[in-house]
Amino acid sequence: MTKTCQRVSTALLSVLLLCMFTFGASAAATLNVGVKFWKERSDKESMANSGIDTDRDASLTRQSNGTYTLTLPIRQVSKMGVTGYMTGLTIGDVNYTGAVTGEVSKGTGVLTIKNLPASVLTGDDVNKSLTVTCNIQMDLSVLGEINTSARMCIWNK
Repeated sequence: MTKTCQRVSTALLSVLLLCMFTFGASAAATLNVGVKFWKERSDKESMANSGIDTDRDASLTRQSNGTYTLTLPIRQVSKMGVTGYMTGLTIGDVNYTGAVTGEVSKGTGVLTIKNLPASVLTGDDVNKSLTVTCNIQMDLSVLGEINTSARMCIWNK
């Protein structure tokens, strides 16, 4: 009887380990996504939307802890004759500062924002969008960082 219990226990442990490896592999899945920002109280595009390079792909990667990493191709934004670029998002009271790599002025800038909640994957319907504040770093020290409120949608392409 004990040999049977040992064999059953071994088989169950093997199945459990197989399930853990399967779920772990799917946890880091990367999706090509579309991202769009609208003005807070209208269906017109936000200034933040002009800072996204739509000629390159954005991606959303699910991390093992259940949060997401957004990799967003960015380009320069112009406001009042001053250029800048997006550096992060604020959702509710939480500020998600991203890491900018590449050269924004040469069209190779990428903003990587980690630990975003699962609620960022809203779909492309503006009525289901998430209210955010976009942090935009401007060139002039007088302006510094400006913040613009917007509604954001991220959807699987």
